[in-house]
Amino acid sequence: MKSFLLGAGASIDAGLPGSFGLTRAVADYIDGSSGHFYVRPLLHGVIGAMVQHDTGRGKSAFEGVDVERVFAAVKALKDRDSIDLSAFVETWNRNLDASNGRVSFPGLWARNFKKAMLDTWDHKVEKEFEAGVRAVVQTSNGDLFGQLESAMLDALIHILRADESRVGYFEPMIRSNSLTGIATLNYDLAVEKACHAAGLTVDTGLETWRGGYEWEWATPQADVKLLKLHGSLDYVLGQGDQDGERVPGDRLTNFGEDRQGQLVGGVPAMVFGQGSKLRSDGPFLAMLVEFDRLLSQTEWLTVVGYSFRDDHINAALTRWLNGDRAKRISVIDPSLATWGVSKWDRRGPDYWYYLQRATRAPEPFERHSWTPIESDFLSETAATGLAQLHGS
Repeated sequence: MKSFLLGAGASIDAGLPGSFGLTRAVADYIDGSSGHFYVRPLLHGVIGAMVQHDTGRGKSAFEGVDVERVFAAVKALKDRDSIDLSAFVETWNRNLDASNGRVSFPGLWARNFKKAMLDTWDHKVEKEFEAGVRAVVQTSNGDLFGQLESAMLDALIHILRADESRVGYFEPMIRSNSLTGIATLNYDLAVEKACHAAGLTVDTGLETWRGGYEWEWATPQADVKLLKLHGSLDYVLGQGDQDGERVPGDRLTNFGEDRQGQLVGGVPAMVFGQGSKLRSDGPFLAMLVEFDRLLSQTEWLTVVGYSFRDDHINAALTRWLNGDRAKRISVIDPSLATWGVSKWDRRGPDYWYYLQRATRAPEPFERHSWTPIESDFLSETAATGLAQLHGS
């Protein structure tokens, strides 16, 4: 039976923080970095405002805030003056405005103000003074939020470094002769390091992508084909020209895990933040097309640590579940024990209940022609669940 692995939270077993712990790790990194001095209070202001918002709606103050939610808020605040919603918001959180860091007067303001003080016309003094006050009061912190966005991405690159000695739990899956491929939503290099430690070859296809929707594998006979659907922390996305191209296109460059945030005219090739993660730039659409193609060859899908909250991934799963090749699906996640098992007990993501419905036989009074597929729902860690399903 041809198998496929979709992984998201599996890297927690490799010692990497989850989405809530990553918020604290990012804040600690930025607090300890001298290069991010001015964005420290801004980050804590964003997190504090979100905690206050959540507690006002009955949540625990100690529950924490998802790092992708924080990042999405930072991006929205960076562009808050240009988004359509700003027309309906009279005032923003003043604590964030107070976190502007250093404010600046207009260029040559000090010289002009001194000159006006020596002038006999009072209106010139008033004009220059008004210009200075307006600059201080109305200074936008959009640039500072942009710096915070870059600082958070820089922190991710340093924090999400998997220890090769702790990724052996992938071995039962990556050694499977029936493995069609692996798709991960993580940015870390845990799967690559697991393959290296096991003496297996791995191909991400990122090195051979040249634009468009075509996805070519550099080494089609590699032991593991790995799709990093949300990008990778060791890749940078920029624009460049190739011979024969009329318009510069997106280009991926691999700077390695130790590039230390040197973006070299590009941005990290990572889809990060809550909300829609379907991006038109870079290789992301091409990888989704290849993801669909590999799923179409798959009979047994193993899902590890995925929250079922990304619409474009759920759409691909729906196409697979409704296809003829779907025979078995296995879901491994410690959270399953808290999600509930029926539509009347919805503590988990909505798609989780559709999935359970798809894997059980219809009730006698229901008019459905489908046959259920085999399923395993394991409330276990990635290490324990993969060992149970695919060997030790």
